[in-house]
Amino acid sequence: MPRDNITEPIEGFFIESKDGMIFDVKGLSQPKDRVIAFVRYIPWKFLKDEEKKRKDFVKLYSLKERFSFLAENFPEYLFEDPKGRGLLQGLERDNIQTIYDPRIKLSNLMKKSFLENSLEDLMIRLVKAIVSFSSIKLGSIGISGSILVDLHSENSDIDLIIYGEENGLKVYEAMSEIFTKEKLINRYSDENLKALWKERGQEKQINFSSFLDLEVEKNLQGKIHDVDFYIRCVPYPDERNEPYDKIMILSLGEAEFKAKIDDDTRKIFTPCIYTLKEVELISAVETIIIPNRIYSVRGRYCDLAKSGDKVHVKGKMEQVIIENKQAFYQLILGTSNDEFFMKD
Repeated sequence: MPRDNITEPIEGFFIESKDGMIFDVKGLSQPKDRVIAFVRYIPWKFLKDEEKKRKDFVKLYSLKERFSFLAENFPEYLFEDPKGRGLLQGLERDNIQTIYDPRIKLSNLMKKSFLENSLEDLMIRLVKAIVSFSSIKLGSIGISGSILVDLHSENSDIDLIIYGEENGLKVYEAMSEIFTKEKLINRYSDENLKALWKERGQEKQINFSSFLDLEVEKNLQGKIHDVDFYIRCVPYPDERNEPYDKIMILSLGEAEFKAKIDDDTRKIFTPCIYTLKEVELISAVETIIIPNRIYSVRGRYCDLAKSGDKVHVKGKMEQVIIENKQAFYQLILGTSNDEFFMKD
């Protein structure tokens, strides 16, 4: 059974509303009255007749699609964050019908047998390799995404969660050896990465050569057999001293700058953080403000650069005010189609 200090739904968990919609949880700390989570699967009964498919649930992909669906059909699931993060999605706690814990789901699946090379079989092989090479405990690993809620097909991805900073670092280091020694487990090829670049719509942000330079040596994504897998390393809540109710965010508009990565020790985690030095502002709404760090909750921005790398970044600037601490500035990535991150 899972250990520990996860006392409420956090990143990687899914929750289901009383009307049957499934949301994926965001963040490590939640408001007292609700859980911040974005709608992911909706029952077909909520679709217009011409959109209905022969499925129990329909997956909503883009953030725009998710916000549009709720705005039109369930505006009560949208709320303006009183802490300054803008318009968010979430469920009030008394409207949560089911909590899906990725660790419990994985533990249950590990006890079953599946057809060779089925999605579940490949997922279990990947997990066993990770446990063997990293020596972390199985209870710190979870399965998220469609498998978590039994809505997967043989074309689905494998979305693993590693909970705990120490566990995440061990897995990150072990993956290099796994890619070398495990026949079925491979890094993405250049061809795979070109498809990923297009699938994410990032050809509108950076050219493929820049994308390849960032992605080619990533340790937390790849293929097992012919199935894509992604690994998210999520700290335990008590390892992150930025609780929701003690933080205020002030949006300061778009900014673009060049800088050198000062500290990359949080680059593999969700949220990922890169602290900065030698910042050269190219453009900003508030031109006198220099960001202390880059911050993102999107997995695509993990493991992009290391300490000493020079980067060129565009995103949204924020002032972060944490109770009893000095305010600082960050550039947030994952909210705009115009943003980018590349090595300079």
